[in-house]
Amino acid sequence: MARQANAAAARKTAPAADGEPRRKSPKTGVAKADRAPDGEAEARGAGKVVGAVVGAIKILRYLAAAGEPVGVSRIAKDTKLNTSTTFNILRTLMAHDFVQFEPLSKTYQLSLGIMEIARAATAVGGDISSVFPLMERIAQKHGVTVTLWQPVGKDRKVLIMAAHTRNAMRIQMAVGQRLPLLLGATGRLFAAYSDMSKDEIKRQFSAIRWNNPLTFKDFMAQCAEAKARGYAVDEGNFAVGTVLLSVPILDRDGHASMAVTANMFAGQYGPERAHGIVGDLQAFAEQVSKILQS
Repeated sequence: MARQANAAAARKTAPAADGEPRRKSPKTGVAKADRAPDGEAEARGAGKVVGAVVGAIKILRYLAAAGEPVGVSRIAKDTKLNTSTTFNILRTLMAHDFVQFEPLSKTYQLSLGIMEIARAATAVGGDISSVFPLMERIAQKHGVTVTLWQPVGKDRKVLIMAAHTRNAMRIQMAVGQRLPLLLGATGRLFAAYSDMSKDEIKRQFSAIRWNNPLTFKDFMAQCAEAKARGYAVDEGNFAVGTVLLSVPILDRDGHASMAVTANMFAGQYGPERAHGIVGDLQAFAEQVSKILQS
């Protein structure tokens, strides 16, 4: 009898043919191998979602959108996370230099440590940090702020590099900031050089709070014009008193994987001057495209 019990126990814990332990299916009771999902399953989103990781992502995205230091209670409330969980996640992120703590105000904000990951993500085919000196030369030559934007998700973009002119009066842009994908001159490019449907473009366009609004019809016409000439212009729609010139950085499929922009005050803008700036931006875009495709 004892011998039969031992044999039954051995069958319950016996490994599968591939060496993986067996477990019983909760529905059928049939034993099967307990193995990790394969690559195809992972691509479909199979597997367990780790709550702590989801919480950390929520907090990082929240802080990126906040644009100012925020306290634990407000972060927890706005992200709908438990206060204790929020505190522990923030402390962990702080230990890894993704978040920094302001002792006087007892608030948190993103740390520059997160930019290491952002830069690495942009350099899929090569190190694009090598082109930053070229951005600086364009900024100094034309007296403008040069910014490099990359889409994140389906309706946002992030500023991954910025080169500022030494002029006393200049447009200051903070690396790491996230904006609606279709906002500004880059928005025309990300719409024009994409597979987005007209309905999806309209949905995203309608959600944007333009500083100087334009109609969706005008926006679509400007997208078509931008694709025809290879660059886009935003004259005061993003911010009154400014002009933005943007050039797309295309991937192998002809989609805009990034966009580079010259940000200037309206008084600096003129057709002849714009021609020279666009030429330099296009040369920069070609160089980055080669790096990404290498």
